[in-house]
Amino acid sequence: MTTIETLSDVAPAAHAVDIRELPTPPYRGTTLPDIDYDAHPAYGGMLPKPTLSERLYALKIFVKTFAFVSLRRIVDYENMPLLSKEAGFSGLNFSTALRYVTMFARIRASRMIGTLTGARRPAMPANPALLNKIKADGIVCLTLAPEELDQIRNATNPGFAKLDERRANILPEKRKFDDNVYWCTRTADPAAFATVENVFKRYGIIEAASAYLGRPVGVKHVNGQINDQDLTFWKRVFPDTKLADPWGSYLHIDATYGMLKCAIYVHDIGPDGGPFCYIRGSQNARIGWFEGMVRRTNDFCGFSGRRPDARQKFMALPAFLRRKADFGGDLPDNSPDVARLREGHFAATSNYGNCVLFDGNGMHRGGMVNKGERRCLFILLAEI
Repeated sequence: MTTIETLSDVAPAAHAVDIRELPTPPYRGTTLPDIDYDAHPAYGGMLPKPTLSERLYALKIFVKTFAFVSLRRIVDYENMPLLSKEAGFSGLNFSTALRYVTMFARIRASRMIGTLTGARRPAMPANPALLNKIKADGIVCLTLAPEELDQIRNATNPGFAKLDERRANILPEKRKFDDNVYWCTRTADPAAFATVENVFKRYGIIEAASAYLGRPVGVKHVNGQINDQDLTFWKRVFPDTKLADPWGSYLHIDATYGMLKCAIYVHDIGPDGGPFCYIRGSQNARIGWFEGMVRRTNDFCGFSGRRPDARQKFMALPAFLRRKADFGGDLPDNSPDVARLREGHFAATSNYGNCVLFDGNGMHRGGMVNKGERRCLFILLAEI
């Protein structure tokens, strides 16, 4: 399916929703923070100078990954079906490769025809205030009605039950990021998609996302996620040093393109419960095409890691390639950038709403639980 049948020229009237002003000023910067890694105490201030062979090896890995990231961008990977999460996917083999190539060719041809004929176009926003707010701030907090939240809980409870079972069989210190996420699929979890889509259409969220992204969009992913106080990915940023954890730990931009995201809290979340946080207006920071690709490449190839081996490889790159999408942990607290980030830093606790729509190109973080557990749904809105 390449268009969303429910998005007509005149979108249905959306539910009225209270969109409050965020209690923080917009980000005063015009770019992402620029970090001097040569002077950083955990990088140039600690690590030995890379050898020529280390530089060549790091550059080789970077170039190969840059080509991979570029290919993803060219084929618009984020807006294509994700077969690996669907039931029946048996791994990368000739059959699945042929299936994906055939599907890709069919969808691209259909989209091209739709563009030429005018059939593939963004929706008219049913809720202009919602669209204007996401354009200005990059984040909007909404409050779903209790009965709507109950419907979403009931539809996604089976997925959370499977996630609970999986996590129970893995020691907390052994859990990786994907161990805390359950990917719903339309094949196995149709009720989850149908329920979220109905609620989103009611509030004009899908139409606003379509108008914002400039293409027809729908709900691509519905992911249940559990974070708890035992998951300390954002602590001990430099585990081999005695450096204190910086304020900016885990601030990042997404490695994806062409989509909006939405977080739905299935229970109340306070300041210590890992609320979603956003630097208001930072989605408008200027990130050139090449800079964005460099940052995402370093994340994909593992050079954004902060263990000694990853830092050594990162420092072996030429200075102009030392950029990360996951940069927050490298920001010294005395940096002028941190002062600007703190000004615009907004923590979307439950008293601001239970549904957070945001642009992942802005600086954000979440799931940093100090006490208890956070259960949250993440919905990705993209062309499907």
